[in-house]
Order: sequence, then structure tokens, then C-alpha cells
Amino acid sequence: MNYIGSKYSLLAEIARILDDHAVPADGIALDLFAGTGAVAQLLKTRGHLVYANDWQYYAYVTNVALIGLNDYPEFSTLFNDSFWSKTILAAPSADVRACSIHHRGVPVGDHPCAQVLSYLNALAGHGGAFFDAYCEGGRAGRMYFAQANGLRIQAIRDQIEEWARAGLIDEVESAWLIACLVESADRVANTASVYGAYLKRIKATARKPLHLVALRPIDSSYPPEQHRVFCEDGLTLLQRLVDEPLRLIYIDPPYNHRQYAANYHLLETIARWDLDRFVPRGVTGLRNPQEQRSVYSLRNQVAEGFRRLFEAMHTDFVLFSYNNEGLLSEEQLRGLFDEFCSQVDFRRIQFKRFRADLDRENRIYKADHTHEFLVWGKTKS
Repeated sequence: MNYIGSKYSLLAEIARILDDHAVPADGIALDLFAGTGAVAQLLKTRGHLVYANDWQYYAYVTNVALIGLNDYPEFSTLFNDSFWSKTILAAPSADVRACSIHHRGVPVGDHPCAQVLSYLNALAGHGGAFFDAYCEGGRAGRMYFAQANGLRIQAIRDQIEEWARAGLIDEVESAWLIACLVESADRVANTASVYGAYLKRIKATARKPLHLVALRPIDSSYPPEQHRVFCEDGLTLLQRLVDEPLRLIYIDPPYNHRQYAANYHLLETIARWDLDRFVPRGVTGLRNPQEQRSVYSLRNQVAEGFRRLFEAMHTDFVLFSYNNEGLLSEEQLRGLFDEFCSQVDFRRIQFKRFRADLDRENRIYKADHTHEFLVWGKTKS
């Protein structure tokens, strides 16, 4: 997914700092702001029992798909239904490819999950509330997706909802399918990067036909049901898990004023499928403006927010990633680690700056590069 703040490019550095400090590759590792799960996947691969949390629902279903399963779902109930078994198996086979931090573009083969995705991939598109609100040719005039792709997203998500309501797929299978659709839809979105606005013309990549990919769950020696995925406020979760023996907490919070709820509102709507419960707002069709406003993206609340987070931590080790353009200063971040940790390793890593577009008259980027702070600490007991 084209996700701001994804730590995919930082995974080698994260693994290195954990190894440098001999953090045991077992026990519970909590990814508190998991996003689309890149680091949670690394921690699961490393051998940890992983708890992944993010209060955005599209991120939650993505982490259910990657962390809450150890292998592709089988869809046993769906295939035990004679009508659906015949219907799905009669659909033309699609070239379904895997997607995870380790598997990119690897063929899935004839696994039942690939057959289900092939069926969904072959569905004829149809109209509906999502298409009308957000797609080319819809009543609202917004252009987040080309017409053909918008019609197909509507049809695929409607079908997933129908199966779930009929009890033909369970909650995990439903989450996996939704996550696959979210990942695939993002690849053909008509945006520069995020969903704060759509492009005025449909770009070439957005004209490409939507093709469903299969999120590849990360295998683990722990049973899948022991890994846990949450969708709640990070501080609230820490307070609720106070009796859990956490080996490691990884913290990758928002670092600037941009709220993820606004930047990814469309993926949230595809995941929740709740257009019967809100009216898209403004030119860009935003959700409720007060929905999920993070204190870590508010300049007047960020320092106190992080202090409360550190006060609530109960873990052997903490690993924190941040950015030099963040609302919390480097000095403040160092101060928190010095106060709450007995050992600290503060690393600065240079990255090419993310650009959603080119410099222009009313927007000139400050620099071509930024620095990522990767901070490890052994907490005071």
C-alpha cells in the first residue's frame, strides 16, 4: 500500500538494532501504532508472539489478515455450501499473487482463497452508495476511482458483506477479504498519494483494471489465535494490558499535523462499508471531522500525550521511530528516554523525503531528505 509512514524501508535497520542489543526473539511484542503492519510482520517473522494495534479500521483488518492468521484462510463454510461452491469453482481462474513483506508477486496457486478471489475478481461491477459518492460517473462527481474500477469495488465489497451477513464467512475470513480489496483498490486509486484529494483527471495507473491480490499471512510457531489484533486508542490499550508480560513495545506514532483519519478516509469507508451511517462531507467526501483525531498530531497536546504513553509502558524494551520534522523535538524525545529508560541507543538514519507532488509556487518542500530517529531503550524496572 502507498502508505505514508510505512516502515518497510526501515525493516533492516529495525532488525539490526534489536539484534545489536540482543533483544530475545520471543515473548510478546506489541506494535502499538501498527498501520499496515510492516513492523508487526517483521516481529512475527522474528519469532515473537505479536500484538498489533491501530485504531483505523482498514489497518485493523490488514493486521488481522497478516498477523491474526498463520496461513491463508480456507473458507470451509463457504465451500460447504453447494450453491456457492459450484458458483465459485465455475468462475474463470485469475492469476492471484501474494503480498506481504516477504512475498511480493509470488503466485498463490490453487488454494481455496485464490479461488474465492478469482470469483470476486470476475464479478461484473454495479452501482451503489460508494460508487455514487466517490467514483467517476457517480452522482457526487468525485473521482477517487475510474468508473469501471469503482463499479467493481462496489460489487466486490457488497458480495463480501452478503457472505458475512449470511454466516458463510467468519470474522477473520471477512477481514482478510476486505484487507485484500483495500490493498488492491489502493493500487488503482486516482490520487497523488493520499486521499485528502482526488486528481481532476483519471491518471493512467488508475485506468488499469482492479486486480485482487492475496495478503500472505506471516507464519509463526505460536498458534494463530494467540496473536492478537486490536483496534483502539494506544494509551487505552497499554493501560488495559497492564498485566501482560510484554517483552517489547514498538512505537511508530504520527509525527506531524496531518491526521491519518483524513488522509485515508476512503480506505476506512471501504473497510467499514458504512455509508448508510454518515454523509460524505465537502468536496473530498470526508468522514466525520471529529473522528479519530490523534493527540500526537496536535502541537499543543503532543508532549503531554507522549509523556502519558511512556508513563503507561510496562515492558522490558521499547523501540521508537520518529522523524526530525515531527511535532515532538529531538530534545524532548531524548528527554523521555533518559527519564524512563536505563539504557538508550539513539540512531539517526537519512531518508529521501516523501513527496506527494513537485515543488510549486504555494508549496515548496524544505529539504530533499529527512532523518528518521530509531531509538531503543531498556526500561527502568
